[in-house]
Amino acid sequence: MYIYLRIKQFSSIFICIIVAFCTVIATAGDWKLHKPISGEKANLIVNGKKRNYWKLDKANSIIVNINGPSELKIITRMVLEKKKREGVYSFITHIDGERQSLTARATEYIKSTINSKNKNQRIGCSRSIIFSVPSGKHEYRFSIPDDSNNIIYTRFLTPDGNKEKISYIAYLPRSFPEEVRVNVKEREYIYYRSSIGKPVEVEVIGPTQIKCISRLEYNHSTHGNKPYRIQVLEGDKIILTDFFTSDISGTASYAEKSNKVIGKGNASFINVPTGKHLYQVSTPDTDISIVLRFYLPESDLENEESNRSTTQIGFIRCK
Repeated sequence: MYIYLRIKQFSSIFICIIVAFCTVIATAGDWKLHKPISGEKANLIVNGKKRNYWKLDKANSIIVNINGPSELKIITRMVLEKKKREGVYSFITHIDGERQSLTARATEYIKSTINSKNKNQRIGCSRSIIFSVPSGKHEYRFSIPDDSNNIIYTRFLTPDGNKEKISYIAYLPRSFPEEVRVNVKEREYIYYRSSIGKPVEVEVIGPTQIKCISRLEYNHSTHGNKPYRIQVLEGDKIILTDFFTSDISGTASYAEKSNKVIGKGNASFINVPTGKHLYQVSTPDTDISIVLRFYLPESDLENEESNRSTTQIGFIRCK
């Protein structure tokens, strides 16, 4: 059954959303610095404030010890080549000696971040990933692929204090090429299929945050790690490009018979400024398809009888 809610502050615009999904995350103020036991320290100036990072390159791997249950948040920044405005980078994670899937991110140059000892370096926007740490003592080791010459500055954070419970609401796009039903741990979810030239359109009023879960669709003959990108446009302007490496999911499957196999879910976040916006979400990669599902924070939605004003919600920004 559909529930009709609206973004706060706009009484005449209504949107259709589906079943609520709750999750618990830490807010920006709930994280504290977690120092690795190895690695070369680097001091970056971010928006005028000094921040401790650690250098990750061919000569420097990084080891982090952590006690669980907890979370480990990793903020990464790539050093871009001269005159380059954008770049793609990746790193390898070993947890207790076991190699995980390759983590890949796309970034772009930002003037507000500099290396205090090498001000000529062109440093990219921050990109982050959060690991859920199980009970017990664990070792996380980070390195870059053998064929990479990238320099990546990394910063490690763990939760500090109480977490804030944030309820996310599944959000119905304005238009989409095809609806796909996916079972995840015996529960059915609606996703929306997209491929190059066939975007899913999402209309929303900000300020808010859109959480987008994407899954790569595999052919039955395809196996193993496979890279893909999702891209968000507003008109002709590229708002966001995220680069992921996918594996076949062990917990998700199609609700109906399909000639495809579905991949693990990856999360992207779209920063929505004040006002009404129409985004096109798809992949710029040829010969693949992805399925997408969207969420908004419930705190940015309310039932149609209320007229309270909108509260700013944070999300991935260049810092």
